[in-house]
Amino acid sequence: MADKTEVARLTSLAHLDADAVGAYDVAISRIGPPLVRERLNSFRADHLRHVQDLNTLIRDLGGEPVALRSDLKGSAMKGLTAMTGLMGTEAMLWAMLGNEELFDRAYELALQFEWTPEVKVLIRQHREDERRHGTWIRDAVRTRPWAEARAPFLEGAEVGA
Repeated sequence: MADKTEVARLTSLAHLDADAVGAYDVAISRIGPPLVRERLNSFRADHLRHVQDLNTLIRDLGGEPVALRSDLKGSAMKGLTAMTGLMGTEAMLWAMLGNEELFDRAYELALQFEWTPEVKVLIRQHREDERRHGTWIRDAVRTRPWAEARAPFLEGAEVGA
């Protein structure tokens, strides 16, 4: 069996990604604009893949794979995401950006530890996914592409009609 610390670190990352899947489930269920919902679905799939990849490593090292259910931290993350979502698409994206920044920092920290080259490559790939998610969300909040998608329907509409 591998070093228990190594398994514990991988398990911690897998739990964080499982929590991310739950937060994305909440966000996706409350997001209206199809463009945003499709992108969030893609990010959710990345987090699901992360859990699967990490579980493979955990199992290979003799550890117990992580289930896709929320712990207390994940439940709190889902609850905050749901409450923020009541304020609309932009607020939901800000909540998800905060989550993604947390995930990015966790992977950045994980890269500071000693790993086999294969594990380090996987962790680096996962961190790059987190950065890509954060970049897209940050850009979406800035440019509001969902507002542009609605604009053609609003042209010519009378104010107050």
